[in-house]
Amino acid sequence: MDKRILQRAEPYLKNLKFTGRVLGRSMKKAAGLCAQGAENIIKDTITRAAGNDQSDSGDNSGSLTGEGRKNYAVITGASSGIGLEFARRLSLEGYPLILIARRRDRLEALRRELGTECLLLPADLARREDLIRLCEDLVGRRIDVFINNAGFGVSGPFMASEVSREVGMIDVNVTAQHVLFKYILHRMEAEGGGAILNVASSAGLFPAGPYMSGYYATKAYMTSLTRGVAEELRQAKSPVYVGCLCPGPVNTEFNDVANVSFALPGISPEECVDYALRMMARRQTVIIPGREIRAAVIGQRLLPTALTVRITAAQQKKKMSAPEQKPAAGAFHFE
Repeated sequence: MDKRILQRAEPYLKNLKFTGRVLGRSMKKAAGLCAQGAENIIKDTITRAAGNDQSDSGDNSGSLTGEGRKNYAVITGASSGIGLEFARRLSLEGYPLILIARRRDRLEALRRELGTECLLLPADLARREDLIRLCEDLVGRRIDVFINNAGFGVSGPFMASEVSREVGMIDVNVTAQHVLFKYILHRMEAEGGGAILNVASSAGLFPAGPYMSGYYATKAYMTSLTRGVAEELRQAKSPVYVGCLCPGPVNTEFNDVANVSFALPGISPEECVDYALRMMARRQTVIIPGREIRAAVIGQRLLPTALTVRITAAQQKKKMSAPEQKPAAGAFHFE
């Protein structure tokens, strides 16, 4: 089954520049992993049984997929913030976890904290080779829930921000999220169900975001993609749920990475994830935690687009101490 999916994905991956020897080695390795799929499933079952896993008891309370037995929940960007909180919550609900992030030491610390079954797959999703390797590593592992969370932001005037950092942001926020969304959706369709949450931002619901223009654009991409695919699945009566989480400010490391401080008070990761899980259980497509940001999203629809963009620009400027308008040295240096 997985081998057929990978074969169908081969032309798609070639279009993403997975060409030549890298693709050849990757597909050869993937074929070998497909043969190991049944063995992986048996090993996973034995591991859960050794840990007195109760997921076969027939109690499906808290299961986002409505199944009695809980298979893997996969979380990208699991080492901090929203991804970390999803790991904690889904672990408490009885899901074995596959945790993905760049920093292995943080993943190891999280596994020790949770004390439940956790498969760690360190990966830098800005790297195409890490992305395709991750797809290979997931072969043969039944996935119930996928939290497509990895992402980061770049702030500042477009002329001043470094192009290499912006391209890295696009690679993670768009390319990696798109590829993993498509790959795991194919898997869940073939396996008869599952739940996917693409983590975007309320930024993706606004027409533009001056001084974080690239970031707003990446989040608009994932929001639009999720809405479109959700409608396709609804019309096809698919058993797979897909939704898009669009939070406003959340008190995480995102602020430090993006070098911003939000004008509005942020909500906690716990509040964000709690609301997201409740809305996922209701199969809501666009999920916006926080009353203030929900009101802002609704309110901006009543204003002319040009005025909304100007208001957003004013709010974005407040996040930065002194936005530099001139091109930074090396702003267009790209390796």
